[in-house]
Amino acid sequence: MLTLEQLVSKLRKELRDNYQSIGDSMIAGGCTNMEQYKYMLGQAHAYQSLDSALTDILNRNDIEEEKDDERENNNVIQFGRDSED
Repeated sequence: MLTLEQLVSKLRKELRDNYQSIGDSMIAGGCTNMEQYKYMLGQAHAYQSLDSALTDILNRNDIEEEKDDERENNNVIQFGRDSED
């Protein structure tokens, strides 16, 4: 079974490959009319937006894990003498 990070990584790779493919096609003159150009541009924009959203989700997940680690570390009680004694 895939972890969240593995799944997102595979999705992002697929999105970037598709984005690159559209760009290559547009550069090579694959658009025969303005309607097709706009359609391909819309696809490229959608792939970019999805990749960005996945990146944000991963970053939020990392931040939440860091906060959880900090909370766990702040709950430690230390016993011992004070240095003022």
